[in-house]
Amino acid sequence: MTIEIKLSAALLIIRLSIAAFFGVWASLKFYRPEWFENVFTNLYGLDFITRDMSTYVGSVQVMIAVVFAIGLWRTFSYGALVLMQGAGVLGSFPNLMNWTSYPNNLMWAAVPALGAAIALFILRHEDRMSVDGWRRQRV
Repeated sequence: MTIEIKLSAALLIIRLSIAAFFGVWASLKFYRPEWFENVFTNLYGLDFITRDMSTYVGSVQVMIAVVFAIGLWRTFSYGALVLMQGAGVLGSFPNLMNWTSYPNNLMWAAVPALGAAIALFILRHEDRMSVDGWRRQRV
């Protein structure tokens, strides 16, 4: 197996696992809208965010996760996912510093997901097992 195939397979695995991770968090906005409101109120101090907005935000996030998962519009979709994941990590930074408390320790799962998303963004043009990668090979 060549290095190009190994790299493409590794990037595919990273992309699909990040999409699954992000898809779960996005889907919670439909199932537990009160969590959406609590996060923005308690973590970010944004009282104007209501649970009524969770369906809209969840819909946008699910669409981005699907576009990301198939590797379409890589610069936009990979970048959007990095920004959303980064905002979540930055917003929870005080909780990350208090890692010995539950559920703060669980928030650390977002940090390697952010690192993997950043790495995938950097290597997006090498992600050949994607819609954009296949279209690029045909040209």
